[in-house]
Amino acid sequence: MQIFTIIKRNKKRVFLLCLILIFAVALILVKNREESVSIQTQKIVDTVKKGNITSSISASGRVQTANYLAITTSVNGIVKQVFVKEGNTVIQGQEIMEVTLDSEGERSRLNAYSSYLKAKMSLEGAKNAYSSLESTMIQKEEAFQDVKETNSFQTHDERVEYKLAENAYLVAKNDYNMQRDSISQLEIALNNSWLEYQSQSPIVTAPTGGTIANIVSVEGTKIENSVSERSVKTVASIKKEGTPIISLDVTELDINDVKVGQRVFVTLSSIQNSEFEGSVVGIDKIGSTQNGVSNYPVIVKFGSDSDKVLPNMGVEADIVVDQKESVLYVPTSAVKNMRGRKMVTVVKDGVESNVEVQTGISDVSRTEIILGVSEGDQIVIELLPTEGFTTQNNTQFRGGFGSFGGFTQSVQRR
Repeated sequence: MQIFTIIKRNKKRVFLLCLILIFAVALILVKNREESVSIQTQKIVDTVKKGNITSSISASGRVQTANYLAITTSVNGIVKQVFVKEGNTVIQGQEIMEVTLDSEGERSRLNAYSSYLKAKMSLEGAKNAYSSLESTMIQKEEAFQDVKETNSFQTHDERVEYKLAENAYLVAKNDYNMQRDSISQLEIALNNSWLEYQSQSPIVTAPTGGTIANIVSVEGTKIENSVSERSVKTVASIKKEGTPIISLDVTELDINDVKVGQRVFVTLSSIQNSEFEGSVVGIDKIGSTQNGVSNYPVIVKFGSDSDKVLPNMGVEADIVVDQKESVLYVPTSAVKNMRGRKMVTVVKDGVESNVEVQTGISDVSRTEIILGVSEGDQIVIELLPTEGFTTQNNTQFRGGFGSFGGFTQSVQRR
């Protein structure tokens, strides 16, 4: 009986002890929640200055073309001999290299030559028929003219004679015109068959004049192409005179500010310490959408050539949309939005006051001031550095607060 009494008393003590612990923890939590975090801002004083501001749109893209033209072949075989070297100047049709065809390549060449001969024979036959139809048309036209001059159209037979002569001439003329159109089509077919035969030729020629930029396939290189898919292989390239062209992806938020003729400053990560200047020459207003983001290609042409700029290189560019010289400006971080109004804090005789301003264009770090302050006025800029914050016991925390306006913030917990 005593045992049960002792256990009962201990249960009461344990219960009371638990209540005390819970109450103590609750007090600690409430105290911690009541602790406020205050951001200690740092203030610096700057002045309103006068200078140049350039407003631009940043975009990225790739080199679309750098005036390099590929020299290709669709044959199968092994390169036997290369007739040119890098840096050589060539003209259109000049021999670049010779390929020893394999059995598949030889078969394709013979088939292409057979097609060319058939197209040539068809054109010659059409031209012979064309000459005959031309003679017939001339005869029918002369007969029709004779009927018109001698026919009095008084009798039924005379009117029938006139109508028959007219119809005969019109039919001959129509046959003549149709044959002429047919010859034009056959000439195109002959040209295509000749180009196909040339593409299957073991001799690879230059498609245009220029400078040999590089040779991909050297003597002994095996060339393989798919005949069914009509694939081609690049064996060399020609550099022509001209300036590079790039394509930039501009977002839907900025595309309406881009205009043809605007200046563009371009940098390439693959070419260090170099900046190229160009201009906008084309804007694709159709664009495309990927993952819910709409982009519009903007075509930019360089102002000068460079051998270092190659097709498909990545580029970063700034499109200049506005530029002003000798205007008042303040650091962008000095401009505050207060209930829809633009304000800056001005210091005069040691007293700070907020002044409403009218702003103009801005760049990365500066904003134009049109009205509200004058050159030389002192303004206050509040900085928020992120060097961590401390609690009452000087425990320091870092991270989780980020940066504001290019500056960091320091937070001290009291």
